[in-house]
Amino acid sequence: MYLNFTAIIQRLSKPIPFFGIKLWIAILTCIVLFVLICITTLCIIITRPRRRCKARKSLKPMGMRSIPEKQVIVSTRRATKPSYQFRLIEIQAVTNDFADENVVACGDYAIVYHAIMFGNTRVAIKRLLSCRTKAKEFTGEVEVLLGLRHKNMVNLFGYCFEGNYRIIVEEYVDNGNLGQWLHDCISEVSPLTWNIRMNIVLGIAKGLAYLHEDTEPAAIIHQHLKSSSILLDRHWNPKISDFGITNFLYSDERSNHPITTPPGMSGYLAPEYLSTGILDEKSDVYNFGILIMEIVSGKPSIEYTSTENEEYLIDWMKSMVASQQYDQIVDPKLPERPSMKELKIFLLIALRCVDPDVNNRPKMGEVIHMLQPRDLLLSDVNVIPLLHHNFKSINKNECA
Repeated sequence: MYLNFTAIIQRLSKPIPFFGIKLWIAILTCIVLFVLICITTLCIIITRPRRRCKARKSLKPMGMRSIPEKQVIVSTRRATKPSYQFRLIEIQAVTNDFADENVVACGDYAIVYHAIMFGNTRVAIKRLLSCRTKAKEFTGEVEVLLGLRHKNMVNLFGYCFEGNYRIIVEEYVDNGNLGQWLHDCISEVSPLTWNIRMNIVLGIAKGLAYLHEDTEPAAIIHQHLKSSSILLDRHWNPKISDFGITNFLYSDERSNHPITTPPGMSGYLAPEYLSTGILDEKSDVYNFGILIMEIVSGKPSIEYTSTENEEYLIDWMKSMVASQQYDQIVDPKLPERPSMKELKIFLLIALRCVDPDVNNRPKMGEVIHMLQPRDLLLSDVNVIPLLHHNFKSINKNECA
């Protein structure tokens, strides 16, 4: 036994042809290398998800400051995260210095450009017009809006504030806006079926309810809700845009000017605004009622007759309901006609939302409840008296 052990020691101590290294050193080196490879492989397998997650969180578009990963879960808290601020030079680069060929929309408050950012993500660059809000107010307001997340709202990604530039970077929704599909569609048959329109109404209601009831510490008022501020995706899902935009438009001059109708809001404004100048949740509800009338009828909030007289949708709708001309109310471009029961339910909700008495207007959470399928099971016996009672109460309040 002793001889065998001695022989083994002598054999291991002999140099081998590989650079004269002793055999036992070569074997030990191989064992150590094998163990190290196994440990390294195991560590890679264990830590790969963490590294991938960390890498995803650390990715920042050029010029961004501390942009955390976007959360899919709806947030009900104000934005307390670091600024999502872009430099003007990056905005100019992705828009080719605000080139006309990149313009996708021109509104009353902004010019919107299409751009590619975050690697391969399409975004909308909204350059605000006539925005004179101070830096602290602008960034404060925008960062509150950046904390909002809802499937029926356009997501905001960031902003830019340099010199006279006030820019918002947001989600790009590439199927136009509701106003275009309702009023500018040249086809004899609208692609907006009745079911699609009901889904749009419900989606807008959910988005507004989130702004009014699920944001903390205070409700967020849209203030400019209209058909052109409702964007549609490829599946006709509505996304509310421009929410809170008036908080940083003309803020320095707001108190020095008489109350006037904001651009693009003719036919939408609640009657109390012209006397008080206040826009709150109930004024958003009024706008929502006008939107329902637009969606049902296909008519704009205000039309100009051949004699250049103004005809408001709300007045026309009330006269149609008063004379029970329900067939004349429905958009003639609808591919199918809704049931009378569903039509009257929608008209009832619209009329409740535009009640001149703000205390009679429902909250958006109540509107969602009324739009649920179980409420559409109400019989015509229940619906008709409610519809006409509401119409009469509105007329009575207007005459008072």
